[in-house]
Amino acid sequence: MENQNNSTNNERETEKSSLEQAAIQPEVDIKALQKSYSELQSAFTKKAQAYKELEQKINSMPRREDIIREYLLSNNTSEAPTVLTSSSSAFDFAKEKKPTNLAQADRLACEYFKKGVSK
Repeated sequence: MENQNNSTNNERETEKSSLEQAAIQPEVDIKALQKSYSELQSAFTKKAQAYKELEQKINSMPRREDIIREYLLSNNTSEAPTVLTSSSSAFDFAKEKKPTNLAQADRLACEYFKKGVSK
């Protein structure tokens, strides 16, 4: 008889613990879960599309090297660049001194080097 009482008590405790666990666990609403999942999936898809658009914009932008090359080629003219001149000795090297022969070019080069060394 005592064994019957023990087994009955064990069964009651098992049922009681099952009921307690059922009370603790929230009821799952399948439709709400499906709705949340579809909203999450939609948000993810939008983010992925925005990322792809940004990636395409970045890839369509010219590279820095291409920009520099285009700039240099557009400014490549046969004219000599404008040279700054001044009455001060700081810009004497920029004055137009065009040698007409090799001896004058040599003398002009020596003048430039002497001015650079003496300063």
